[in-house]
Amino acid sequence: MAHRFTFQQLEALVAIADMGSFEAAGRKLGSVQSGVSRHVRELESQFPRPLFDRISRSARLTVDGLEVLSQARAILQQRDVLLSQYASEKVLRRSLRLGMTELAALTWLPGFVDALRSTYPLVDVELEVGGVAAELYEKLRLAQLDLAILPDTPRWTNMLRFPLATVRNGWYCSLAFELKRRRLTVSELGQLTLLSQAADSAAGHVMSEWLERNGVQPRNVMTCNSFSALGGMASAGLGVACLPNAIAGELVALGRLRELKVTPVMPPVRYVAVARHDALTPFHRRVIALARAACDYETRYQDAGARESQGRQEQ
Repeated sequence: MAHRFTFQQLEALVAIADMGSFEAAGRKLGSVQSGVSRHVRELESQFPRPLFDRISRSARLTVDGLEVLSQARAILQQRDVLLSQYASEKVLRRSLRLGMTELAALTWLPGFVDALRSTYPLVDVELEVGGVAAELYEKLRLAQLDLAILPDTPRWTNMLRFPLATVRNGWYCSLAFELKRRRLTVSELGQLTLLSQAADSAAGHVMSEWLERNGVQPRNVMTCNSFSALGGMASAGLGVACLPNAIAGELVALGRLRELKVTPVMPPVRYVAVARHDALTPFHRRVIALARAACDYETRYQDAGARESQGRQEQ
């Protein structure tokens, strides 16, 4: 009997492996669990041995299942490459599982999604916004994401990285914060309570390395992995916050924060699009190009929208 595989069967196998269960795979594929199970049974019926360990309660692949999974990923990738190269952008129907950190969502995400929908109107975007880049990187490694927009780090040498932009962080505090001067050395800054993302985040890592290079051991550091929350903590007078301009700008304009000049200046954080070597297609390269054109970490999406609206009114 000739073997007949369908893309739906292969997609079900890959989705179960990525999501960890038949139920989660059904949600990912927009199907009921029974439909996913049927596709797997049909696929398994064409092999002499089972692809899943039925003794375990979890969706654990057998040795044969792992081998079939590897081939299934390759087949589906070749299908995506073929569609990306030869199908019209306007009729390409697929999903895009995209991860990004908070700062991108607070700045250029709306403009990017508009450009993506204009280019690929039938692509379904599944977005995950994470507080720490390492969490999104792990999901990318496990094939639970297709692409991730993250601060760069040398630890990701096993991934493809595409530069997007750099972001400078400044130091901000409440007007009521007890501080005689607005120009400080790094040593003087280290004597204050610092508000920053944790060291396992890119911004926190850059700050920690910068302090260490300048021989400074900070007296006290309060951490939070939300830039918006850090802005609120600084406004409350709890310390001096390390913030991107897009987050601090409005608070400075409202008179809630003031910027401190610290020398030497802390280096910028480089943001990149990250993808797995085995999953990059022409479609993903086009998405990365759209992200590079849209990314503006210096402007909040509200401000960008207001400028565009004003421009249309003036026309």
